[in-house]
Amino acid sequence: MKRSIGIDLGTTNTVGAIEGVTLVGGNEGGAILPSVVAFPPSGATLVGASAKKRRAIDPKNTIFSAKRLMGKSWHSYNAATFRKQYPFDLVATANGQCAFKTRAGTYSPTDIAAYIVGKLITQHRLDPMQCDAVIAVPASFDETARKATVAAAQQAGLRDIVTVAEPVATAMAYVNAVPTRYQRVAVYDFGGGTFDLAILDASQRPAKVVAHGGDPYLGGDDIDRALGEWAAQRTLEQHGWDLRSNPEIADRLVVQCERAKMRLGLAPQTRIELSQIDPGAPAAAESIALDRDMLKRLSDPFVARTFLICDQVLRDAGLQANDIDAVLLAGGTTLMPSVREAVGRYFGAPAHAEFDPLEVVSIGASRVSIPA
Repeated sequence: MKRSIGIDLGTTNTVGAIEGVTLVGGNEGGAILPSVVAFPPSGATLVGASAKKRRAIDPKNTIFSAKRLMGKSWHSYNAATFRKQYPFDLVATANGQCAFKTRAGTYSPTDIAAYIVGKLITQHRLDPMQCDAVIAVPASFDETARKATVAAAQQAGLRDIVTVAEPVATAMAYVNAVPTRYQRVAVYDFGGGTFDLAILDASQRPAKVVAHGGDPYLGGDDIDRALGEWAAQRTLEQHGWDLRSNPEIADRLVVQCERAKMRLGLAPQTRIELSQIDPGAPAAAESIALDRDMLKRLSDPFVARTFLICDQVLRDAGLQANDIDAVLLAGGTTLMPSVREAVGRYFGAPAHAEFDPLEVVSIGASRVSIPA
């Protein structure tokens, strides 16, 4: 009998679940698989955590955030924005879409996604021929992007594949946790690379998306870069040492800032260890203290931008924030206490986080019924 695997093929991370249970373990440990593919000089193809480690030292051959180009044409606004913000060598394909030119060859976003899905399958020792796949995609994905996602799963060996909108998948995870009296539900999905808000009619099963909107260039990555800029400027002012002068060191700084941000989800303060980022830094610049208040101050402008999008989506739905019965949280950035508090204030409604926001989409996708 086939099993149903739900896949959250995210911009930053990918997670799988079977029958409502997150896939954990495999040969790289935890549940989170970084959505990164690297092509080192050795000729190997690295996927996940091992690939992510090469981001700073080999940026043109370490591909991440490829989902942003899924199904996008070379001349689209998204592609133009992507080319400005990322270090990759991008080329136009014969069919007018985008591809990554690497030392190992040229790869489309679909190819990159196929490597990631393939890694998810192999590290959990799944037989793709014995799995039905439900892949969650953004509500904003058009038919071209959905087809490109399905094609990636097919390249990875899966055969029976359907897609579901990410906010619907989130609602499916909560179907037994959220009281049925909640009819107007908002899914606030603040991920590493993107922000999305969807308003759902939860009076029916499965829930129906009635309005949605988002920003594909607004996420936790922006907060990490803001933290990195703050830490670098402070180090320059106090010690005369600029951590931004070397691109590799600057990228390591952002990675360490991301880790510090995550630690603040559990503790009120932490330190960014500069000696682990730049061994050449002055001894006096060993570390920088960071607390939740400073993180909130640096992240508030990005959180405020999410609420401008919320305003527009609510207008599209003909609703106001206080019309929402419940808010479901998804995306790693919602692990930040200040974000959760701000969401609760904005909607004046319970913000549900019974499920790990990094795993909730895949859990819900695995509960979607696939037509026989």
